[in-house]
Amino acid sequence: MSFAAAVVIYNTACQDSPTCLALRKLSDITVLIYDNSTRDFGNREYCEKSGWVYLGGQGNLGLSKAYNACIDYLKANPEADMLCLFDDDTDLEPAYFTALEKARTQTAGRIFVPMIFAGGSLISPCILDSGHKVRTFASEEEAKAYTGENLSAINSCMAIDLKIFDDFRYDENIFLDGIDHNFTQSMKGEKIHILDYRCNHAFSGVETPPKASALVRFKIYAKDYAYILRDNKAAYYRLVGKRALRLTARYKTLAFLKAMR
Repeated sequence: MSFAAAVVIYNTACQDSPTCLALRKLSDITVLIYDNSTRDFGNREYCEKSGWVYLGGQGNLGLSKAYNACIDYLKANPEADMLCLFDDDTDLEPAYFTALEKARTQTAGRIFVPMIFAGGSLISPCILDSGHKVRTFASEEEAKAYTGENLSAINSCMAIDLKIFDDFRYDENIFLDGIDHNFTQSMKGEKIHILDYRCNHAFSGVETPPKASALVRFKIYAKDYAYILRDNKAAYYRLVGKRALRLTARYKTLAFLKAMR
C-alpha cells in the first residue's frame, strides 16, 4: 500500500507551508506540489531539492484543475494506491498516514476523512443536504455514530483510492468552492469512512479578512455555487444569500449583495 500526497500551494513558499514542512519529515510518501501562486516563490527549486513532483506554476488555475493535474500525473506514473489531498496550511502529523493505513486494512472502503477542527469547532466531516446546506456535528462521537447517506467532508486530508479516478475527474467549471461537496455527492455509492485522526485547519469561514479580500473571496464563492446549483435557484439564493447577508452585516456594505448572480 502506498500513498501520494498532493498539496495545492497558493501564494506561499513551500518552506513556509506547515503541510510541506511536515511532509519533509516523511520519506515513503510520493509528494506532488501543484503551484497555483500568482508569482514565483521558489517552489519549483524547493521541490527539485526535496525530490518532489512540481506541477502548475502558471498562475491560479483553480483547485479542480490542480487536482486533475495531480490525478493525471499519478495515472501516467503509477506510484501510489491512494491520493491524499492537502491544503498548504494544515497541521499534519505522521499519525495521519498510520491511521489511514490501519483503516485501509480494516475496511474495503475507498474514501477516508479525518476529524478536522477550525476555531475550536468540528467542521469536517459534516452532513450535506441536496441544496449544499451544511450541518456540522456537535462532537466527534456524533460524527462517528452517523449512519445516514449525506456525509460529506472538506478536501484537505481526504484520502481517495486512485481507482475511483479511472472514470472520474473533478468538474473544472468549479474554481474553488463546493468542489469537496460536489465530489461527495457524486460518490453516493461510496461510503465515506472516518479516520481515527484529528487535525487543525485554518478555515476562511472562521476568520475575518479585510473587506476587499472578503469581497474577492465571496465573488468566487457566488460564481462557483451559481454553477453547482444552476438547476436549483432557490437553494442558491438560500445558501449564497445567507452568506451575503452575514458579510453585509459584518462589513457594513451592500457590495456582497450586489455581487450575487
